[in-house]
Amino acid sequence: MKKTPLFVTALFSSVMLTGCAGTIDPVTGERSDPLQGFNRTMWDFNYKVLDPYLLKPAAKGWDALPSPLTKGLSNVANNLDEPVSFINRLWEGEGQKAMVHLNRFIINSTFGLGGLIDWASYSDPLKIENQRTFGDTLGSYGVKPGTYLVLPVYNATTPRELTGAAVDTAYTYPFWDWVGGPWSLVKYGVQAVDKRAKAMSQEALLNQATDPYITFREAYYQNLEYRATDGKIKAKDSGLSQEDLNSID
Repeated sequence: MKKTPLFVTALFSSVMLTGCAGTIDPVTGERSDPLQGFNRTMWDFNYKVLDPYLLKPAAKGWDALPSPLTKGLSNVANNLDEPVSFINRLWEGEGQKAMVHLNRFIINSTFGLGGLIDWASYSDPLKIENQRTFGDTLGSYGVKPGTYLVLPVYNATTPRELTGAAVDTAYTYPFWDWVGGPWSLVKYGVQAVDKRAKAMSQEALLNQATDPYITFREAYYQNLEYRATDGKIKAKDSGLSQEDLNSID
């Protein structure tokens, strides 16, 4: 395991203190979920109200659009995350992987019409599966995810991931302040709808699960572990493929 740098220890000690929450009890085999009452209420709202009446119709509409259009818009949105991934890889001391993200951003922004076309992925060394969030970076240093939390609209998260999202947002604030804040909502909206469309394959599994809340929660934690370790720890069998796990967020 990597040695945790001083900046991680100093700035995110509060996150590390939540590490016991969300862990699996070795005796009972059950995951600690102290906020389960609140979480289930929010899950019911997201899963039974927000998703069927807003997100799923939007995802179906997205799927109905021409594939080159949706792919291009998704590429542009994801291209804007490359600088964030570059910085987070540097924090990890992963210079080579950091340069992959930087080169992807330069190539796709310059020759791909602002990222509309993902030219970089035509080169095997520049292909990537995931962007790198600061939450992933904290995880790579051994910071535990912490307590499971389900928020309305935002959906599943943990203290580590919320901290990571705040840091990632701070990276990009000057850019969005320059181009106009509303455009950031467009970016995140495109990514959310695209992710929901890709998650259609999970519906049957969740609908057939004895407890969809538990099924999703465990898949979410597996995905966090997979991302933090760069796939070095194989996720336990949850009935979801790794592609499905990647769309859980």
